[in-house]
Amino acid sequence: MEPSGNTASPLLTVGDFARRARQFIESEFNRVWIEGEISNFKQYSSGHCYFTLKDAEAQLRCVMWRNTARALYFTPQDGMHVKLFGKASFYEKRGDFQIVAQSLKHAGEGTLQQAFEALKNKLAAEGLFDESHKKPKPYIPTRIGIITSGSGAAIQDVLSILGRRFPLTEALVCPVQVQGAGSAKSICEALEAFNGIPADDPLRADLLIVGRGGGSLEDLWSFNEESVARAIYASEIPVISAVGHETDFTIADFVADFRAATPSMAAEIAVPNQQEIKAFIEGSLYRSAQRLLQHIEQHKLHIQHLTQRHAFNRPVDQLLQLKQRTQDMLLRLERSGVQYLKHKREQVHQAERQLSLLDPRLPLKKGYALVEQDATLVRSAKQLTPESVVTLRFHDGSKSAVIDD
Repeated sequence: MEPSGNTASPLLTVGDFARRARQFIESEFNRVWIEGEISNFKQYSSGHCYFTLKDAEAQLRCVMWRNTARALYFTPQDGMHVKLFGKASFYEKRGDFQIVAQSLKHAGEGTLQQAFEALKNKLAAEGLFDESHKKPKPYIPTRIGIITSGSGAAIQDVLSILGRRFPLTEALVCPVQVQGAGSAKSICEALEAFNGIPADDPLRADLLIVGRGGGSLEDLWSFNEESVARAIYASEIPVISAVGHETDFTIADFVADFRAATPSMAAEIAVPNQQEIKAFIEGSLYRSAQRLLQHIEQHKLHIQHLTQRHAFNRPVDQLLQLKQRTQDMLLRLERSGVQYLKHKREQVHQAERQLSLLDPRLPLKKGYALVEQDATLVRSAKQLTPESVVTLRFHDGSKSAVIDD
């Protein structure tokens, strides 16, 4: 049924209408804030993200290009309540209407702070903040690994202070992404890489500084991620957390072995001041020299005291007395030695006489003979029978004999 009335609507082609609709929509809704719940979120390998933003009354198709997604401080998920800033877009060829997201934030006042407190309480209950797990910092580190943005002012401040305070310490910089989607993963990979270097490798650091310059809570959110907190806790190398400004606190600060209010302060904590060390060494040398001079003076006085004693006044008499005592001792030793040898010689002679009396050949020399049968000494006549062959052993030889009745 056609519209009635004198004023007729202009007849438009589909293309004309689509073009007018696009011009109206994109000019009218060029800068809009929309609040709603994310659903059907999907990020493609290209980095572009597509999702739906909905509430109880309607839903809108949304797209977020790769560069915007990379700048996010969190990973969008289905069911997340967010505030989207962007612009409306109308694709004429398909008649599709969508919102191009240029920024995405958690909705609701204090949402990030609630997430911060929840994770803080969780990790504290697990003991990740306990002092017993804190590792000591080397007094003079050989190498310091620095995990931060490679282009920010923080890295320049850290390197400048390290070079001024203690230039002998080597700085190893590992540039990472410190903000936006993927930044937490980048920080964790850097921590794991430093810890994966063998202990005997010249690139092995003995202290790490992890951090970035100041910013909003959203900007610093990478250092409130649970994955970063656990990577710091698992680090075998001591870690100094240096995130933001003096008033900023992150989960990384509570887990790390040391917390520095700023990256510059981390550099101050990391190495000693070479001027202070120089002053300490010079002071130690001065005190050592003073103690040495005191000892020399004390020994000098002691020697002077000794030289004033009577023994040093009559040294020749002392030597003569010692000589006489030595001669007396030698004489007593000589006499005791002679007496000892004489006594032992007499004991030897007496033993020889006793042995000669026990010589079994002595009776044979007096005319006796030993009777043996089968190399056995015959002690009784009853042991022999007629025709027994025996051996008669004399002192100068032996003869065989036969027993007769």
